[in-house]
Amino acid sequence: MIDWIRIFVLLACSLFITGCEQDRSTSKIVFAEPDESPSEFQVVDAPLRVAISSVLSPTETVMYYRELANYIGEQLDRPTILIQRKSYSEINNLMIKGAADIAFFPTGAYITNRDFEGIEAIAMQERMGLPYYYGYIVVHSESAIDSLIDLKGKNVAFTDPTSYSGYLFFEKHLENIGETPENFLGRYNFTYNHENTLNAVVERIVDGAAVNSFAFERAKLQKPELVNRLKIITRSEPIGTGPIVVRKNLPDEEKKIITDSFMSMHEIEHLLPSLQGLFIDRFVPFEPALYEVFDELDK
Repeated sequence: MIDWIRIFVLLACSLFITGCEQDRSTSKIVFAEPDESPSEFQVVDAPLRVAISSVLSPTETVMYYRELANYIGEQLDRPTILIQRKSYSEINNLMIKGAADIAFFPTGAYITNRDFEGIEAIAMQERMGLPYYYGYIVVHSESAIDSLIDLKGKNVAFTDPTSYSGYLFFEKHLENIGETPENFLGRYNFTYNHENTLNAVVERIVDGAAVNSFAFERAKLQKPELVNRLKIITRSEPIGTGPIVVRKNLPDEEKKIITDSFMSMHEIEHLLPSLQGLFIDRFVPFEPALYEVFDELDK
């Protein structure tokens, strides 16, 4: 039943979004993955392909991403295609295969693929005044669980297998004590949505969950009654927010226009509602050092 509801929502989003046009920078959303990277004979007006994932509530955020994608397309004088995927790994694959030009990359995906020569990070998000965030492990406020060790044999919800805050930092902590999720936990699953992960704890479907601090703070603002039923038992080291990455072989002039466009978005009045809807203050220059914390966990 849940799968049918998800399919209905995705189709509804698609029908709503594909009807919108803006001069030459027409934007549409696609769910079928392009199979080929751009041809060397690609025409000047080939669509700019912008990839996003749906781990934030997709029905609420897709329209905001579409506005930002439209703006980039306008600066390049190119039509825009917004490519939405359920998981972080699908976004990884799009960029690695050259099937997208720009991606709102998750932190975990960047950590995993930063040495791949085909992608280049050009900017990062500043949220709530910070260019970094934390991974939280949360349990129900009435639970007797007070530490990660107390989760042994328990059921835990994760967000995505390649999410730093929603899985990787938890896995790394277990690795450092000689454990794995398979052996340490009673059962675990992936929700592919931070809000669903939090709800699973509130409804006592699971004993604990791993989420990012922004999702937690967002829920605190929008649904304080939900967060009041949660408590944080572990917090990760701070790590850089999800970066904006581009295909490295894009023309240098286009990369500069894209970078400058992201840096100026917070100054464009009609984009402010979209940035606010995504809980993004602004985009700032990329700082590689903020992503080295994951390497430090191995030391």
